[in-house]
Amino acid sequence: MFLNLKGQPNYSLNSNDITEGKSAKISNKAAKKSFKKGTYNDGLVHTTQALQKAENKKQVSKAQNFLISHYTNTINKNLQKITALQKKSISFVSDQTVTQRADILNIYRVMNRYCDVLNDLHPDKFKAIKRRDTDVIIQIETYENQINASKILFEESLQMAAKMHYEKGIHLAKRNQKKSNKEAAKHFKWAYEYIPNYLDAEKKYAELKKLAVTRMGFTTFKSGGDFSQLGDLIVNSVLKKFITGAKQFEFFEVLDRTQMNALMLENGLRESEIMKPSDAPNFGRLLGADILCVGSIDRADVDRQMAQPYFQEFTERVIIGEEKYINNNGKERTRSIKGDVSATAQLNQKFSNAFLSATYKIFDVATGKLLDMGEVNGEYEWNYIWMSSFQGDKRAIPNEMPITELRFPTQNEIMQPANEFAAQALYQKISNYVRETFE
Repeated sequence: MFLNLKGQPNYSLNSNDITEGKSAKISNKAAKKSFKKGTYNDGLVHTTQALQKAENKKQVSKAQNFLISHYTNTINKNLQKITALQKKSISFVSDQTVTQRADILNIYRVMNRYCDVLNDLHPDKFKAIKRRDTDVIIQIETYENQINASKILFEESLQMAAKMHYEKGIHLAKRNQKKSNKEAAKHFKWAYEYIPNYLDAEKKYAELKKLAVTRMGFTTFKSGGDFSQLGDLIVNSVLKKFITGAKQFEFFEVLDRTQMNALMLENGLRESEIMKPSDAPNFGRLLGADILCVGSIDRADVDRQMAQPYFQEFTERVIIGEEKYINNNGKERTRSIKGDVSATAQLNQKFSNAFLSATYKIFDVATGKLLDMGEVNGEYEWNYIWMSSFQGDKRAIPNEMPITELRFPTQNEIMQPANEFAAQALYQKISNYVRETFE
């Protein structure tokens, strides 16, 4: 089990608990895997558990050999690593200091975990089991004092890191620009992630996040002909995806179209009037948007085809009769006779394809600058096969074979999934742009 804080704090505190209920055999296997992977402290945790639980000589011997092979070398490497980390983190420098001091604390804790178990074991657990084996002679220490001292330094670094990020947030917030507000909000967030309820960091984060959020407005994509509703459908689908996945964006949100439409109606605006960059600023400012996404359905086609009937042979193993036989007890019994039957069916096939292509542009509201543009496609194929007649044994025909013809889907029915595929592609492209640009 471990605690892992998200954001700038990039440390974890490991518990390295000795799991109750594991048998010596299972623990020895886990130890072997850990040593093979090079995670020697984990291997020693499993080894001490195995030695603690072991009752038969085989498992005791295995655990002893693990201790002889790895204990002293692992302890020495741990202490060397601690010394190096202590030199690097002797004074607070940055977030890295917190991580380094957390690493020191973790190493002392895991060593103490398995050393505590070893200290409590009966001396017989260290005596050689087999003639060719040797007694386990190792130096077992306790690290409680080092843990307490390391914990004090670690907690001190948490306070200093929170203070550092809080002060950076204050400095950046004074610039009062969207970009600096976003960076300031991040620092306030990291401050209270290090120390929960640190000063008013959480309040300042919420205030600055609100100022830093980039808001995107969507207009109905232009569309015409038999599919005039597609422009509205694709935008609604994309908006729904953004709203559903809103938590994955920290500094971005989409505007509610109901409110947008009401404001446009109130001000006598039409979405078709803002396809050019020069139209974006006034429209966007009115709606409270920072960026606008406009687009059009450039192609929407539905194709229907009926294939020529064709013949297909089916074969199935079925019961074709019965026979009598005498079993081992001399009694007469009946059993089934199986054989292959076949049938030739006339099959009919009809299929319909829907294809949709849309282009989009994203404008900066303040400047009218074109920020991003692209194209997405959506395609869906409907296919249906049914049997109109057959010759032969009906039992050879698959049970799921339809025998009645279905009508073609309407244009709207088959275009709907194609539109959804295009909407998913559009959502993915805009999401990627947003993450790279505004998060």
